[in-house]
Amino acid sequence: MKHATPRETVTAVLFLLLLLGGCLYALFPFLTGESDLRAALGQLRRGETTVDAFLGEAEEDLNGDLDRSHSFIQLYGGVQRLLGRRVLGDVDPANTVVRLSNDSLQFVDMTQTGPKDTVADNAQAAVAFRDALAEEDIPFLYIMAPQKIGPGMEETLLPEGIADYGNGYADDFLSILREAGVDTVDLRDILAAEGNWSDWFFRTDHHWKPEAAFYCYQALTDTLETYGIFTDPMYTDEANWEKTIYEDYFLGSQGKRVGSLYVGVDDFTAFTPKFFTDMCYDCDFYNIHRSGAMEESVLFPERVAQMDYFNGNPYTYYAGGDYPLATVENRQNPDGSSVLLLRESFSCAITPFLALSCATLNTIDLRYFTGDLMDTIEELQPDLVIMLYATTSSANETLFQLS
Repeated sequence: MKHATPRETVTAVLFLLLLLGGCLYALFPFLTGESDLRAALGQLRRGETTVDAFLGEAEEDLNGDLDRSHSFIQLYGGVQRLLGRRVLGDVDPANTVVRLSNDSLQFVDMTQTGPKDTVADNAQAAVAFRDALAEEDIPFLYIMAPQKIGPGMEETLLPEGIADYGNGYADDFLSILREAGVDTVDLRDILAAEGNWSDWFFRTDHHWKPEAAFYCYQALTDTLETYGIFTDPMYTDEANWEKTIYEDYFLGSQGKRVGSLYVGVDDFTAFTPKFFTDMCYDCDFYNIHRSGAMEESVLFPERVAQMDYFNGNPYTYYAGGDYPLATVENRQNPDGSSVLLLRESFSCAITPFLALSCATLNTIDLRYFTGDLMDTIEELQPDLVIMLYATTSSANETLFQLS
């Protein structure tokens, strides 16, 4: 008979202790009177509800009790860490969480068995969009956002048998655009030239850190100058920014699925200008109308006012979130250029910085925008259209339609 090794024994004991702790934690609301299920039982006992009504709501009440402090997510992640598992399944296989060898997390689509064939279609759509803008004498710049797994790092970072095609997609996409003469910038090259790649990204979230967005903004100002968009060197000098670090403050989208016990949590840095700013930020769709200094308009300090791992999102300190159409007016630069940024979530962190270089910065998130894109562009009359996207491994949808 094979005997358990000391490591296996310790793991088993810790597992049982965590399981017991999780059960007690789940029972705590019931014992203290804060349980939805206990309240429903009381109503049933007093004749204030029927058995059928009680049974119909019992599952929802129980789930509410169990999820009150996300204790079972925490327990699940803690146990998986003890067991050394690096691939954690999800109800949605497309959002399977994988622990990389550098102890950060990555989404992997487990339904994907090989590279998808939509890259060429997406690239050709971007080329056609460039051509449509050219007819309106509006220049177009495509900026490839970076992704958490750096170029050539897939084999080193991923568990055996797990594939990620994001960098291959990005390379193929840019190749088609460049062959067609589209202006492009690859932010992967910029970040790879400075520092440790993994330091540019959150461990528990798929986005880049604000430090990475600011560093890329510094580099992009040279490119913007070629389009007649000039940036005051004061804005790109890091010494002119106050950086407040919120330690152990952020549990990202990947971390929320496995809990903080799996790989821990992230620090979060909030940039605030030391210089004078005066801006308006408007999004009619969400009735957002903010004005004043950057920290009162394009920055959202209320998003970091309280630490909340599962319900909060400090990343939206920058630009508030993903809005269909939003406008930043920089009242300190009234004679500057008008820029339209076609964006996804990576652009949140760079939008406040980019707005400093413009008189007007309009942003459109094509995932939520329902208007006619070319009609909107003709109405806005931008001096430059920028598209900033991360072409990830799971990117299998058409980037955008012209209408």
